[in-house]
Amino acid sequence: MANKKDEVKKKEIKKVDVKKETKKADTKKVESKTKGKKIAKIEEVKSVPTKKERKNDSDKLLKFLEFMDKYRLAIYGVIGGVLATVLVVIIIWPDRIAKLKDGTEPVAEIDGMILTADELYEDMKEIYSISALLDKIDNKILEEKYPETEEMNDELKSEAENYYNVYNQYQGISKEEFLSNNGFSSEKAFIEYLRLQYRRSKYAEDYVKSLVTESEINKFYEDEVYGDINTKHILVKVDSSATDEELKEAEDLAKEIISKLDEGKTFDEVKEEYKDQITYEELGYKSYNANLESAYMEEMQKLEDNSYSKTPVKTSYGYHVVYRIDQKEKPVLDDIKDEVIESIASKKSSEDTNLSYVALDKMREDAGLKFSDTVLEKKYETYMSKYK
Repeated sequence: MANKKDEVKKKEIKKVDVKKETKKADTKKVESKTKGKKIAKIEEVKSVPTKKERKNDSDKLLKFLEFMDKYRLAIYGVIGGVLATVLVVIIIWPDRIAKLKDGTEPVAEIDGMILTADELYEDMKEIYSISALLDKIDNKILEEKYPETEEMNDELKSEAENYYNVYNQYQGISKEEFLSNNGFSSEKAFIEYLRLQYRRSKYAEDYVKSLVTESEINKFYEDEVYGDINTKHILVKVDSSATDEELKEAEDLAKEIISKLDEGKTFDEVKEEYKDQITYEELGYKSYNANLESAYMEEMQKLEDNSYSKTPVKTSYGYHVVYRIDQKEKPVLDDIKDEVIESIASKKSSEDTNLSYVALDKMREDAGLKFSDTVLEKKYETYMSKYK
């Protein structure tokens, strides 16, 4: 007999070390390596992705995989998925199970040991009950709040394909193996799993946005918002595994480039002179909420128009020499209010990762969730007490 567990049992998909596989790639963007979001097989989502993040198809996959370092991707394993399915059958379709009134009907036996329906149910209730039950409850509530759309289906299919492609590329796993290894009986089952997580994430995002006050909006606008800034930059790249000596050499080269600018050479002349040693890029206009590393953002705000960095700017990519070209006028609040609310909500979620759990608990309460099973009720209360 399996030992009883206090928590919902989870089985993880093995993580792909994308950074290790791609560290030699020639990345020219100065945009930051945002920690990505991975999906976990839990009742709630750990974070609230912004609309911009959900629509960024090219970056989304890397975000998912990098995010695995923070939030483990947990999906039913083959055995766990089968047991969870049996549990759902027991709860939802009792007429499909051979079961005596007293629950002692055998479901399996080996070498004289008999496993009864009651024994199986009680063990599964300990391990999978909350997860399976909340999946059913949340699906019922959320499919009404966020009906299936063509846009949603396209996004989920793209997300699934991203999983298949990356696991095939880095682990040599086919789509069929990916699905089987993680307890999905079909691609449709995986898509429906992703659909539930998508809806949970959307609800949590909307919930956190509803917490944003007018005073917070006005303060954020005054303190954080500025007109888009137009920049270009020279980058002396360094590898993530660079030694102290290599870092020093890169910094010295950036300083040498700055000295040439100080002597009167133009930015274009310098970038042409060092073209074999540097990466050059024109970023164009970037807003206050641009996906750039903070050191670069701070530098481009600090500089005056038509001026360049006086000291190298270090980011995870290496050492930059930033040239600020010009800046647009600060936008009117009414024109960007939705963006401001999204930025504030994203910050709230980052500062309090429990908000998504609280959001879904509130959703169930508003929907009138009531437990008939007192054991499950206590388990749910114990589980949620960690996030309140």
